[in-house]
Amino acid sequence: MNESQRQVSGAPSPPANQPTSPRDFTKRDRCTPDGKRRPWQRHLRTFGSLTAAGQVEAALSFATTAALVRLVGVTDAGQVFFVQSVAAVWFLLWDPRFEEAQQRFVPAERLRGPGRATRLYHRLLRLDIAVGLLATFVGVVVAVVAAVIGWIPTELLTLLVPAVLGAGVATPSGSASAGFALADELSRLGAFRVVLAVFGCLVTLTALLTAGPVGYLAATVVTGLVSTVVLTAGACRWLRAAYGPPVADPMATPPGLVPFLVKTSVTGSVSVGSESGVSLLAGLLGGPALVTYLKVATSMARFFVSFVSPVAAQLYPRLAHAGAHGRRTAVMSDALRSSALTGAIGALAVVVAAPLTGLLLGLVYGAEYMLLSTAAVVFLAGAALRGTVIWGKVLPTALGFPGVRLAFVAAEGVCQVGMIVTVTQLWAGPARMTLAFAWGSLCLLALSTACWFLVLRVLVATMPRVSVPTAQVHKPIG
Repeated sequence: MNESQRQVSGAPSPPANQPTSPRDFTKRDRCTPDGKRRPWQRHLRTFGSLTAAGQVEAALSFATTAALVRLVGVTDAGQVFFVQSVAAVWFLLWDPRFEEAQQRFVPAERLRGPGRATRLYHRLLRLDIAVGLLATFVGVVVAVVAAVIGWIPTELLTLLVPAVLGAGVATPSGSASAGFALADELSRLGAFRVVLAVFGCLVTLTALLTAGPVGYLAATVVTGLVSTVVLTAGACRWLRAAYGPPVADPMATPPGLVPFLVKTSVTGSVSVGSESGVSLLAGLLGGPALVTYLKVATSMARFFVSFVSPVAAQLYPRLAHAGAHGRRTAVMSDALRSSALTGAIGALAVVVAAPLTGLLLGLVYGAEYMLLSTAAVVFLAGAALRGTVIWGKVLPTALGFPGVRLAFVAAEGVCQVGMIVTVTQLWAGPARMTLAFAWGSLCLLALSTACWFLVLRVLVATMPRVSVPTAQVHKPIG
């Protein structure tokens, strides 16, 4: 049977581990989100695109942070990081994590009829935008009222308002990314992110040079709005092409959607809020200098995390498929192989960075930040440990135990908040506080990593075994 006959007859595509024709790499022959497995070349292309996007975003964020610290000083930069943390915590209280619900319920809605999946995605997207607008309006009003009654100084208000606006315009970006994933266009998403990151860096640096910290924060509003509009328009376009135009019939809320939103919202808020909460408490208890020192010392760790994070996105469908079929060996081998790969990369990163960190911090941020080299290496070592269990971000949900990850992120968040409070009370000076917090974080991540490997064994052991039917063998007569 030739290629055209195969397409007409609807024969299944070859497995992912077998060679495919060059036509499989064309747009017409791409797999749609209907459960078919993509060839390994598609996985590699998607991973490369997302990894490149993450590295470009991390590098440009590193550059803009360094420029801010050098141009305005440690105190003013700390105030900028502080108001951004306040805005992040504010929106975490409002964020229902619609993007995770979209990836969970939109494909199932497609089975109920053509256009229903697109309609559900658009409905959740509109709700996401509405929540973002409401949270932004209320946040600005609260900030203004707090300044009027004297709770915050006017100088801080001029920074807090653009920080809230910048976080607000970026609220629907999660739903936009989910739309690209549902349309099987993650490689396009990576390309968009690279272009938008370069655009955002140029605009932000220009505003910083012309208007200082206020211009820096105002630029995040403009670039965030442009990114959200571009990504949302692209997501709607390619999702419509993949799932068809939305139907106009009235629809009921899919069963289980609201409880799922509650669980994912709590888990996501706790996970993201731990870092923002630490920065917020550092600013309140240790001052703007501590916030800046923490930002500088963790820059290499954040860069490493952005490099290994796409591994989790690639593991999720594999683990979910293996878990649904009770393939314990496949789940265990995928997790351990990823641990070996990311662990080796992390160890290499620590060995290479250890003798060069002081020089790098001095060149990028200034000579006065070279004293943070030890703390930066310790934070990088913690990120390397975290990378060895990168599958922990998706394994519990893929196997049907979302509460496990919630327990982990809640415990880690409480410990991190307790540590930042402790170091600000027991140590003097932002440099010593940063180093103490780095060692405490490393110990916490080492304990968390060991617990994740124990949980891996438990979760795999609880998977149901698949009964393989065997042919009945009759004994010979006589």
